[in-house]
Amino acid sequence: MPKREKSKRLQVVITEEQDSLLTKTAYQLSNTERLVSKSEVVRLGIEMLNRAVEEGEIDPAILKTLYDD
Repeated sequence: MPKREKSKRLQVVITEEQDSLLTKTAYQLSNTERLVSKSEVVRLGIEMLNRAVEEGEIDPAILKTLYDD
């Protein structure tokens, strides 16, 4: 029996626009054989963002955009 990966629950507050983007992305990644959840989109986004930062494709200063409201 494979070992189950440990997971953690994270609660964050997002805007209506961000929720809409999550829904839109989940819909675009889904197909008739497999529906993609918003949680899966978030997990994928975390991995993609981490990989891009580690490979130098994204400047870590991008975080300032979180506060440019």
